[in-house]
Order: sequence, then structure tokens, then C-alpha cells
Amino acid sequence: MSKADVSVRTGNIKQMNRLGPLLALTVASIALTACNPGMLEDGKHLQPIPAKIKDKIRKIGSTEKAPIYIRIFKEEAVLEAWKERKDGTYALLKTYPICAYSGEIGPKKREGDRQAPEGFYAITRGQMNPQSSYYLSFNLGYPNKFDRSYGRTGKHLMVHGSCSSRGCYAMEDAPIAEIYSLGREAFSGGQRSFKVHAFPFRMTPENMARNRNSEHFAFWQNLKNGYDHFQITHKPPKVEVCNRTYIFDPQGASHFDATGPCPDYTVEPSLLASLKTLRQKENIRFQQAALKLEQKVQEKEVETADAMVESQLELLERKQKISEGKNPDGFLAGLIKGNPAPTAASQAALPVSGIAAQSAPSASIALAEPETEAPSGGFFSKLTSAIPNPFGQKKQPIILPQTDVSETINTLPQPRQ
Repeated sequence: MSKADVSVRTGNIKQMNRLGPLLALTVASIALTACNPGMLEDGKHLQPIPAKIKDKIRKIGSTEKAPIYIRIFKEEAVLEAWKERKDGTYALLKTYPICAYSGEIGPKKREGDRQAPEGFYAITRGQMNPQSSYYLSFNLGYPNKFDRSYGRTGKHLMVHGSCSSRGCYAMEDAPIAEIYSLGREAFSGGQRSFKVHAFPFRMTPENMARNRNSEHFAFWQNLKNGYDHFQITHKPPKVEVCNRTYIFDPQGASHFDATGPCPDYTVEPSLLASLKTLRQKENIRFQQAALKLEQKVQEKEVETADAMVESQLELLERKQKISEGKNPDGFLAGLIKGNPAPTAASQAALPVSGIAAQSAPSASIALAEPETEAPSGGFFSKLTSAIPNPFGQKKQPIILPQTDVSETINTLPQPRQ
């Protein structure tokens, strides 16, 4: 064999080696297509990123193949798509409406509870489903390590199209197609998995105060730590699980056991300082919001109680007037209703029970007689002296204790139920 032949043969072998992974991927794609002949026919999973979204990507300083990050807010029913910029931070690309989700705010705990998950999830290429029965979808990966540490069960929890949900987050078809295309291009650009962080609501101090009495509050405190990390850094936090608790951006430890005690770890000093500052400010806002809410509840209780007392007093006053042979609606109102006030003669001739029957209470009173002050020692004086009014004084406002800033930053929080 000549040197030229050897050279050509060697070059062909090198070229085949370089094409090997691509050929394997092509063969796998052909095999998958054979199992799902509709894949190449509808092409919905291959829809390009819309031109408007491409233009927005450029405006925020990102690229089509840059990594993506998704946040879900259940109560507000929105999904946010973020794109990574050149400096490694993420910018909001677009906010999509969630068409439907199952259940209420709060985590999913067991198969069949019809709750949409809350927590921190990672989506790999294998979790993308181009042949979904709900147009397009991707699997959230529930239960994750945190969920499993509590024995939570469930499967096939998706973000999908078709606007129909039984434990999933459902979108209209056009939005899920855009989101799917963003994920597909990010994988093509080298992102191994994109993060989906699902929250019950936007985790402001005011929203936390509004939900402070929920059974899920401790769990939401844990979620808020991850929310705060992103708010400060604009980078999706690294998420670990230990002591059945989410841990964010830990440094100095390599192994985390979801159910075991947490190893010693640290948080980057500047991030830790920013978290402390944020927590101090938000604790004040939380206490102020909680106090306002508590005062509103107390005011509502007092208003309801006052209305009940006034209603009872009005009823007693009518009965008192009827027992004295008077028209409880007043002379003019009685004429309008056809119930003139009784004369002395008719009063003597008509028993009290008959007057009471004529003077049935009415919801609409045109003109009423001015109320006269009850005589001293009379019926109402005896009534008010005998029955104390428990609603006479408002409750003292509840002063909420100062939240310990270090509980969720410097020390390990307790397991979250």
C-alpha cells in the first residue's frame, strides 16, 4: 500500500471518529422517530423561537443558545423565563400566564392530592416531552431529594399545554411552544439542565405576613431563602438538601445527605452580608404588615359585634314601644304603611298583642320619630346595667416579636414539614 493510500485511509478513520457521536445521535433519533412516527410529521417540538422573542433576547444582552431559568408563582399564576447574559447574571425575558394549576398554594405531598409542586427542580434534556398528550411538556422531576426525604409521592408532574391540569402547571399551546423552544436551544448551546423554581406566591414580606398562619409557613420560609439568593445575585442558586431542608449556595462541603445532618459549610461573605441586610429590612416590613393585618381583623370583629348589639337594642326598643301601645315606626311612617299611631280610645280597646301584629318590623323606614332617651330607672337602664357589653373596648394591638435574623442565615434551620 502506498504512502498516499495510507494517508487517505488514516484521514478517513479520523473523520469517522469525529463523526461517531453525531452518527450515534442520528441513529438514536431515527429509532425514537420509528417509535413515535408523529414526531417528524407535526414538528411542533421544532418550532423556532419567535422573531419577537429573538429581538428581546438581543435587547437584554443574551443569545438564543444561552442558558435559561424559570420561576413559577402559583398564586399569581405566572411563569417567568429568564436568560443568562454575558456577565453570568440573568435578565427577565418574558412573563407568561399560567392557564390553570391544580389545588391551592402549598406543596404537593402525595399521589392524587391534585396539588401542583412547590420547590426547586432541574430539567434535563430527557425530561422534555415532544410527544405529550398535552401538546408539548417537560417533566418537573417531582419528587426531588427534598420531597423524597418527607416520603412524598407523585409522578408525571409537568408544565404542559392544552390548558388542563390535574396536579400540573398548564399553559396555552403558544406559550408552551415558546418555552419549549427556549429550552431546546439552551440544551443545544450546552446547558445540561435548566432550573425551575416554583413558589406559592411572590415572596415579599407583605405576602409572607398575609400567610403567616398557614400550616406551610415554615416550608415557605425555607423557599424564601432561595428566592432571596436569586433576588440578590440574579443567578439561580446552587441547591442542596440536608436535614430535610433546602440549602443554597453552600461552600466548603461536597456531600449532602437529604435526611442526615448538614455538613459544615459557609456562604460567600459578600452574599451573606447582603442577605443579613435584606433580612433586617424585611423583618421590619413583615412585622408592620402583620400588625396591620391583625388590627384589621380586630376592627372587623368589633364592627361585627357592634352591629349585633345595635340590632338587639333596636329589637328591644321596638318591643318596648309595642308594649306601651306606641307605633314603633313613628306616626308618619305608620301612615305611609297604613298603620297610623293608635289613639287613646283605640289603645284601650285594642290588646297589646293586636298592636304587635299590626306593627310588624319593616326593612325600609321612610321617616322615624326621633329617639327619646329612656327614663332613669326604666326598662333600658335596667337592661344595660344587667347585661355588660363585652365589645365596649377594642382589643389591644398585638405586638409581634422581633424575628431572629440569624435563624435562616447563620444557623441550620429545623426540618420543614
